[in-house]
Amino acid sequence: MKDVLIVGFGISGLCVARRLEESSKTFDIISDESQQSSKVAGGVLNPVALKRYNLAWNAAKFMPEAIDFYTQFNTDYSESFFEAIPVYKLFSSIEDQNNWTVASDQLALEPFIDPVIQKVSASVSSSFKRGQVLQSHLLHLKRLLAIQKNKFNTLHNFKSESFSYADLKVGEDHVSYHENTYRKVIFCEGYGVHSNPFFNWLPLYGNKGEYLIFESKDLKANSSILKSRYFIIPLGNDIYKYGATYSRDELNDLPTTEGRKDLVEKLSELIQCDFKIIDQIAGVRPTVRDRIPVLGKHPEHQHLYILNGFGSRGVMCAPTLSRELTEHIFEGKPIDKETDINRFLKFYS
Repeated sequence: MKDVLIVGFGISGLCVARRLEESSKTFDIISDESQQSSKVAGGVLNPVALKRYNLAWNAAKFMPEAIDFYTQFNTDYSESFFEAIPVYKLFSSIEDQNNWTVASDQLALEPFIDPVIQKVSASVSSSFKRGQVLQSHLLHLKRLLAIQKNKFNTLHNFKSESFSYADLKVGEDHVSYHENTYRKVIFCEGYGVHSNPFFNWLPLYGNKGEYLIFESKDLKANSSILKSRYFIIPLGNDIYKYGATYSRDELNDLPTTEGRKDLVEKLSELIQCDFKIIDQIAGVRPTVRDRIPVLGKHPEHQHLYILNGFGSRGVMCAPTLSRELTEHIFEGKPIDKETDINRFLKFYS
């Protein structure tokens, strides 16, 4: 009997697997990779909500642990999956610039906002200046997921297949799935949870995000992230990712003409140099009604757990929340009431 069956392998499943490795637990992973939100995600670790210049939810708590957590993957593979990189907010008005200066004086934001106002580069179309977010990083999540999947395939504990809920048998002291038995199951399915009969009662919703992948040899922004309405994220060799949009319509991983039109229009307004569109990608983010992730034990089946609802902040909060969940399961530590699944028991019937 193994300790855990992980269902799903995006940012949530990746972090849970790492936490189980750290505590010497045995596990298998099942994923058909039908949920693409982690693979297409921007991967920006940014502690500041750049619309109103607020500290992102629990950023002061999550940031140090996230940085340590992802840095360890660089050490393991001698490869740079995770790098410190400045995020520059491009101001839209004098008022916007003044709001940045006011925010930089706030005690909670002081470690994360540089009060020095900077000029923008010639390749960017802006009548105003820019400010730098401190402690920002970029995680190359798609590449990290691929190399971790390859590792677990080599160890024979990754199964690339769709999960059959009907084949999961929940006993008093264990669960069985096909020919294997486990002490616990942790569902890390992202938006795929809407098909999960054990947890589809949770108020988890989809939010579709689309990105453009484009090439521009004249943008000269390979070592920084630019943020106007959307992010310009460097992928290396003059290739960039631009986005992401937000939509509650057409909740699938198929790019839309409406999304492409919006992104091309905004990008054309933002940069003053030629660019070539290479690709357009999309994914559906899992978002909770109260915009706070959900984790914990099923109200009826004590061996079934969930970690979900990261929205657009998964890179920042997943390391801490995966640790808190595994410590709850195996050490009996309480889950913070703010994220505990029990806050939604009124939806369970």
